[in-house]
Amino acid sequence: MPQKKRLRQIERQQRGKQRDKKGEKGRIEKTIGSIDIPDLSGDELRDQLKRMKAITPTGVAIQFNLKVSLAKRLLEELRRNGVVSLVSRSHNLKVYALSPS
Repeated sequence: MPQKKRLRQIERQQRGKQRDKKGEKGRIEKTIGSIDIPDLSGDELRDQLKRMKAITPTGVAIQFNLKVSLAKRLLEELRRNGVVSLVSRSHNLKVYALSPS
């Protein structure tokens, strides 16, 4: 025969159930892949990048108010398009420079 639960144990269970209910209402799924990169014309983007001393994902994220992961994608796309070139790379930092055009 199972033991009778104490009052304290019952209270803990009820608090846990209330937390679960609150969490379900406020849960929002975030999909980073669907976030659009800000619409910047080529000239605006180049002007902003010219002002930066070092073009890094963190710097771009701060400048354009983006997440760092999105800034990494933006810089990689710009590298593929030939706007910037990769100057230096380590396991956790990439430094870019504007390509001469």
